Amino acid sequence: MRQVKRLARPGRAGPRRRPPPRLWVRKLRKGAAIGLTAVIVAGSGYAFVHSSLATRVADVVHKRVIAASVAAGFVVNRVYSEGRTLAGEADLARTLETVHGHPLFSVELGKLKEQIEALPWVRSASIGRRLPDTLWIRLDEHRPVARWMDGTRQVLVSDAQEVFRVKDAARYKELPLLFGKGAPARSTEVLQLAAAEPELAGHVTGARLVGGRRWDIYLDGRIEVRLPADRPARAWRRLAAEQRQSGVITRAVTSIDLRNPDWLTLELPETVLGQGKEPRA
Repeated sequence: MRQVKRLARPGRAGPRRRPPPRLWVRKLRKGAAIGLTAVIVAGSGYAFVHSSLATRVADVVHKRVIAASVAAGFVVNRVYSEGRTLAGEADLARTLETVHGHPLFSVELGKLKEQIEALPWVRSASIGRRLPDTLWIRLDEHRPVARWMDGTRQVLVSDAQEVFRVKDAARYKELPLLFGKGAPARSTEVLQLAAAEPELAGHVTGARLVGGRRWDIYLDGRIEVRLPADRPARAWRRLAAEQRQSGVITRAVTSIDLRNPDWLTLELPETVLGQGKEPRA
């Protein structure tokens, strides 16, 4: 857990110091007594709960309780977070700047949670208060495993098969690029298939979901491997065996068709076909 540093604000006073423990405990008792009185007052007004007077009384009681809490030192001076690795610290600090110096019990945790979860990389957040002056935030971040071409823009896909946006997903070139409608929801399927054969896994640069039925996998950004809709793992194992035997993916081929279980079809570049000879390894 680490404290979220505030953004630099020239001319602003520094954070309030935490009151000595004995002092704030005494103030807490006083605030509790005031709060209990407020509850009794609010409860006694059940007979006119639907009236405008009841609304005004409730508002006054609420303000007095908050004022009592501020007098007792319950004001946000510190915010701690844990779980932040990829989310930007400046983005988080900017979101939290609005709660610094506010009464601890007037912070709308639900609204603040929504604002934090809207930040890039943040999958979910949980927020709690810690007396007398601290907010505690735990972040659960997206863990990217692939990219996906969403129209003309790349987005990231998490290990939970969820799509999320960051400023420049295209720069994460170490992640395979997925294509096709519905590909993110089935990303685990194709990534596990690719990883099952080490001879091929390191060459996988992308995959396309074709018609929601089957996968084409791209090797080294130049070879399209067409897998069947039924038993694709068996076809992938067959390609791995061929690679061990002949080094087929190091040859000048543009596609390898594995959809027929009885044979393997290679497509050669037009330049090689024009030479009328076998491609070099």
